[in-house]
Amino acid sequence: MKSFHIITFGCQMNEHDSERMTGVLEARGCTPVSGAETADMIILNTCSIREKAEQKFYSELGRLRSLKEANPNLKIAVAGCIAQQEGAGILSRAPYVDMVFGPSDIGRLSSLVDQKLSGPSPVIDTSGDAEYHNKRIPTSRADTLKAWVSIMYGCDNFCTYCVVPHLRGRERSRHPDDIVREVYELAGQGYKEVTLLGQNVNSYGKGQERDVAFPELLKRVNDETAVQRIRFVTSHPRDLSDGLITAIRDLPKVCESMHLPVQSGSNPVLASMNRRYTREEYLDKIRRLRQAVPEITLTTDIIVGFPGERPEDFEMTMQLLSEVRYDGIFAFKYSKRPGTAALKLSGHVPEEVKEKRLDQVLALQKDTTLQKNRDLVGATKEVLLDGHSKKGALIAGRTRGNKAVNIAASPSLIGSLVLVTITSAGMNSLTGQLCE
Repeated sequence: MKSFHIITFGCQMNEHDSERMTGVLEARGCTPVSGAETADMIILNTCSIREKAEQKFYSELGRLRSLKEANPNLKIAVAGCIAQQEGAGILSRAPYVDMVFGPSDIGRLSSLVDQKLSGPSPVIDTSGDAEYHNKRIPTSRADTLKAWVSIMYGCDNFCTYCVVPHLRGRERSRHPDDIVREVYELAGQGYKEVTLLGQNVNSYGKGQERDVAFPELLKRVNDETAVQRIRFVTSHPRDLSDGLITAIRDLPKVCESMHLPVQSGSNPVLASMNRRYTREEYLDKIRRLRQAVPEITLTTDIIVGFPGERPEDFEMTMQLLSEVRYDGIFAFKYSKRPGTAALKLSGHVPEEVKEKRLDQVLALQKDTTLQKNRDLVGATKEVLLDGHSKKGALIAGRTRGNKAVNIAASPSLIGSLVLVTITSAGMNSLTGQLCE
């Protein structure tokens, strides 16, 4: 096996997992190729958070069948959350699959490949590795300026709609020294920005020899490494502390941007989701965030049509969106997921009602996002130039608030932090010019 191709579905954690798989396979002498047609091995790194993501995976897996029939030596592997969820059950739908392994089995990928190459039987391993979070897996990063760094794995929250605790396990935090060392090394390799990853970074520190909180980790990364920007995702509102708000305000490398999923604006729905905060508590944290960091960019997740969501519950969500005025949102219709407590709830909302509510949410947010972007016209922002824009000959970058910006500049400036005056704004990006 000399070449491989990875198809990734889902979140930043899956993207980072694919970087690890690439690192493991390159370490054994394999080469990544850009197309499935020329690969000796194809890995589908899957997501199970919503039904649509699962449907996309099975559709893609079906398309690969013809490649397998044309080349019986082709190896097809399924990784990620659907692999963990279904295990050997995937073979009942796709008997041509050669390997199935879970998210915390990536460290054994090379030995799993050897096992498959030694015989005709499929290799199924979703047993996991209890020490996976403590291991440095070879990583081949897709970007040369911005890097993901996992600080914890799993989740303890058990929201009633979510499969993550069932598939990625309970929370396990990496040792802070290991995290700081990794970021230190990345800065030495020329990386300018890191994003600290976890299902709930706000609860970082569980399982360590001594109590260590997420704000303390941020301070160490800020003070002990030469990286220029620090981001993090995702934060659970229940665990958002005053200490974290202070860290965002005071630590110069921590960007003024936060993704804080609210999911619903209705207290009855939040309780049914097992979110463990109220609308009022959430709004108070937003108030404190903006009071301490007025320029902070806020994004969120919204689920419409959760079981039992009445018209008045949905209206509370719309009111919250109007009150908070997020810079952007990720909005979805509730999706039934195997093994979740929400499956047993009464009052499932008809699909056409969910569709209508989603349209209303997206229409409201479209207007808000556009106005928020237009409010930045005339402002001067620090921008990390990170590549060529899709818009002609422009150079693209991101503000500290994670807004996309396009400017006319020399490609030699890619990788630089520059000051940019915003001259115009659209729905998805800003346009600016370099400050003299």
